[in-house]
Amino acid sequence: MAQITKNTDEQFPEDILFEIVSRLPAKSVGRFTTVSKSWYAFIRSPAFIARHLNRSIARNVVGDSSLYLLCMSKPFDEHKTCTLLCDNMISFDEVYDVELPIDFQSITCRLVGSCNGLVCLTDNHCDFHGRIIYVWNPLLRKFKFISTTCCCKRLYKKFTEVSVGFWYDGAKNDYKLIRIMYFEKVDFAGCDKEQYHVEVYSLNSGYWRKIDDAKLPGIIKCSHPAFVDGALIWRAGYSLESEIDTDFILSFDTRSELFQRMEFPDFQEYHSTQEVPYLVVYKGCLAFFVAPDCGAIGSDDWSIWVMKEFGVVESWVKEYSEETPQKAMWPLGFTQNNEILIDTTHGGIIAFNFETKQIRILQIYGYNLFWINYTESLVFLEKRSSLKGNRTCITHEKATG
Repeated sequence: MAQITKNTDEQFPEDILFEIVSRLPAKSVGRFTTVSKSWYAFIRSPAFIARHLNRSIARNVVGDSSLYLLCMSKPFDEHKTCTLLCDNMISFDEVYDVELPIDFQSITCRLVGSCNGLVCLTDNHCDFHGRIIYVWNPLLRKFKFISTTCCCKRLYKKFTEVSVGFWYDGAKNDYKLIRIMYFEKVDFAGCDKEQYHVEVYSLNSGYWRKIDDAKLPGIIKCSHPAFVDGALIWRAGYSLESEIDTDFILSFDTRSELFQRMEFPDFQEYHSTQEVPYLVVYKGCLAFFVAPDCGAIGSDDWSIWVMKEFGVVESWVKEYSEETPQKAMWPLGFTQNNEILIDTTHGGIIAFNFETKQIRILQIYGYNLFWINYTESLVFLEKRSSLKGNRTCITHEKATG
């Protein structure tokens, strides 16, 4: 390859080279930036990065898995390692084991979301959640710190609760964040806009923008949103202390930037205070997983409800309901085999198949476990001179996997 690249323009037309290199693994392509200045500019161009990403996504669709388990080490370990495990239908293969190049005030972190090879993390502590945010590319060992404006710092003193979401805006080729701040106790029946604050961050511009006409119908009651049909989706209610039967689904359409309230189906077990609903994505549809409260005595039934047509309450269907031998702490997501990964009260991970009733006990351990859609990408190689208020850090840990 080194001999070919001495006279790349003479031996290979750029369009042919573009097609060849865009089909190679991201890890290999990233190393080619050291070949020469022309290769450096070629690979860092937004057009090439976009084409390479599209090809990587296409490969995942036709067979390669895009489902990964992100395992963080215990917070007080000497080295803050992060292991990325790929679901290959039989087992989970380690892809990376790198040192997390990010410091959080509370030592632990919380997943905001992931897309196109980028993972968004925030501090786990209530005082810093949504205020300390990093967007990280594990493959390239690069991250961006999302700055907080002076105005937002003042708002943090005013509001008590914060929720954050992360997504990719394909129309503008931009990565965005939403930050929702509000009081813990709000009367949403007569709520005025002074009781909450909604803003959107653009990675391209590097700025937070307030959504002045945002109408927030309730308080978000889960930290990590699901993403379906271009919408971020949370479980919500009128207050953090409300009974479970007052809960509803809050969606934020990332295209129109409007909030919408959707209802859960009317089903008996949901009204039991022993049951806890978790929103998940099942075969591309919005779904929720109902598991017995890990500390409750009573039913051990787990069930899955699926919204077959997004936004249509009448399309809720109860797919499965089974009694299981272990109580669930929380579900992580669905594997390629449609098994649901569950973090149990015993600290281990199990994979349960609702169709075959089989359980697999996985030898996977970690302090923070996050189930993500992940595609190796070169995002962050391109220059973004307009990124104001951010800092970019490149770490040099030895790559593995």
